[in-house]
Amino acid sequence: MAHSARSAHISRGTRIGLFAAAVLSAAASLTACSTADSAPERAGAAPAERPLLTKAEANKVVDAYQKVNNQANEERSAALMAKAEGGALLAMDKAYFTQIPALRKSEVEKNLAPFLYVNRTFYIPPASAKADWFLVRTQGAQLTHGKPGKLWSKDVRFLVFKRSADGWRMVVARDFEGADAAKEPHIALDKAGLMKLADPAAKIGRTAPSQLPGLVTDLWVTGGPNTALADTAARRVGRSWYTERADNLDGHAWVDFKKAAPHAGDVFAARTADGGALVLSDSAVDETFLAKDLQSYISLGETDKPFVKRNPDARMDKVVRHYAQTEIGVISADGKPAVYSIGTQVTKVDATPTPDI
Repeated sequence: MAHSARSAHISRGTRIGLFAAAVLSAAASLTACSTADSAPERAGAAPAERPLLTKAEANKVVDAYQKVNNQANEERSAALMAKAEGGALLAMDKAYFTQIPALRKSEVEKNLAPFLYVNRTFYIPPASAKADWFLVRTQGAQLTHGKPGKLWSKDVRFLVFKRSADGWRMVVARDFEGADAAKEPHIALDKAGLMKLADPAAKIGRTAPSQLPGLVTDLWVTGGPNTALADTAARRVGRSWYTERADNLDGHAWVDFKKAAPHAGDVFAARTADGGALVLSDSAVDETFLAKDLQSYISLGETDKPFVKRNPDARMDKVVRHYAQTEIGVISADGKPAVYSIGTQVTKVDATPTPDI
């Protein structure tokens, strides 16, 4: 992923400006990638059936991913990144590359620094499940002189690799971080040590895994006043986008969020040992700013401008930011949902200049 050294929680940019406030913008969070040992096979466990792929093969998939990702980061190449990633994650990293000319050089160098995924544990479904994805529990580390260096942090990251027509692609990467690292669930395994899948559409208690993206986007659209989501740091930050949406607009523009069609619409769910589910998914929202009168206008921020090819410095009557998101959450055994990390990246900006008077 681009932004390899970034933490996986939401990163809120400065706001769009009104009138003479040529302020700006939402860049966004994302994180990325790293190496090492595969988990040991369970002693004495006689395989009941064939896995989707072996742990050795999965380890090679991750190795190949990091190599291509690091090269794509070095070359700032979206085309090369497409050989490592897919889905919403690829859309987010392509957008980050678009923003690079407007970002601080030191920030870009840090985010795109060479990395490895270490301390790997693989969760692989049985081939009979007809799944096209597997899960990796890992940590990120610096790549120093060709070898694993210092860990980014004690945070734990889960990666989803999905099989495409021409190979494996990473499509979601999200963390359990800080105090929430203790909330990481144990993945349920069958007698052969293979991951038990959860049907995204099947309810656990009152909540199906497929409902997580909608619960997340509702934080943006309504603030989630009656949300079923448990109180977590990620939920609180998500709600802040709604409660702070009009900050710095001085009453000169309307702003709101609407749920949008997700880039991929993937929901990946694994059973947890306590009967719940670990869920990784993608979602999307649009943020619309509309000037209230002929004396008001909207100024694009610097990190929005690379997305607007025609007159990005003009005074705008309407601006729409399109955001792609990925999230990781847990459905408890009694059906209570919680979200622990949300990655948000603006992927497109539509801007309408004010009319000539």
